[in-house]
Amino acid sequence: MKTITKRRSQAGLTYFERVLERRRAADPVALAAFERHVHFGVWEDPSHADGSIADFVRAADALTLRIIEAGAVRPGQRILDVGCGIGGTLAMLNERFEQVELLGLNIDLSQIEQARHVVCSRPGNIVDFSVGDALRLPYADESFDTVLAVECSFHFASREAFLREAHRVLRPGGRLALSDFVPTPIMRLALWMLGGTVERIIKPSFGHFDLSYTLHTYRQIALRIGLRPVVIDDVTRGLLPTFPVWRRFIRYLLPDYYGMAELFTIFGWLHHLRLMRYMVLAFQKEYSASEAT
Repeated sequence: MKTITKRRSQAGLTYFERVLERRRAADPVALAAFERHVHFGVWEDPSHADGSIADFVRAADALTLRIIEAGAVRPGQRILDVGCGIGGTLAMLNERFEQVELLGLNIDLSQIEQARHVVCSRPGNIVDFSVGDALRLPYADESFDTVLAVECSFHFASREAFLREAHRVLRPGGRLALSDFVPTPIMRLALWMLGGTVERIIKPSFGHFDLSYTLHTYRQIALRIGLRPVVIDDVTRGLLPTFPVWRRFIRYLLPDYYGMAELFTIFGWLHHLRLMRYMVLAFQKEYSASEAT
C-alpha cells in the first residue's frame, strides 16, 4: 500500500508506481507479469520453477490462494481486502465463490483506478473498491466475515493499529489473514542495532518498510487485542524462486535504478539463510463470553 503523494520526477518513482505506469502504457512485460497481482509468488516445489513470466504468474496465484485458504473464506461472506493493489485477490475470490460481497481498500487512488478495470463482478456477487486508510477503516464495527492483507502490512505506519482496526470490523469468529516478511529475533536485533539504516535505504524505492515484527510480536499483540492465531504457515522455501524473477523485472522496469534490483539479491539471501521468513498468518476474532455460551 502506497501513500498518495504529489507527482514526482521519473527517476523518483517507486517500483509499484513504475509498474502502474508501465501497465497504463500497455508494456507487454508489465501486463503479463502483473496482470492481476503485484506481489511475490510461492511454488509447491521450488525446484520446478523455470523463471518464466507464466510460471511466476501461477506462483503469485498460488500465494494468493494460500492466504484465501488461511482466511477460511466461504460463499455468502462479506470480505475486505486491505491494501488491495490492482484487485487480483478479489478477482480470484469473485471467480471461486458465490453470493459474496467483496470490498477492496487502498490508500493510493491510482491502484484503485486500475483495480476497477481488473475485476468485473459475476452475477450474484458484489465487488467495490474504495480509497481509504488501513489504520482508520471506513467501515462499521463487526461488518466483515474476513479481512485479508496480502503482502502490504509492512508498509503500514503501525501494524498494531491495523490489527486493532481489523479486530473492530470483524464479526466474532471472523478471520484476518495476511502475508508478511517476518524477521527472526537475531535479524530483528541486527536491524535495531543498525538504527533504521536498512529501512532508510529501502524507502526511496519501496516506500515505508517496517521489518520489526517477529512472529512472537505478532502473537503477543494479536492476543492482547483479541485475535487468536489459527494459521502459522512458513512458506519461505517455496518463495525463494521469486527473488531472481523479481530482480529481472526490476532491471527491466527501472533500468536507471540498478541498485534496487540488487536489493532483491540481498533480500533473497536473507531468506535463504532463514534470517527472514515469509509467512502466511491468520487470526480469529474471539467470541465474547456471552457469545461463546
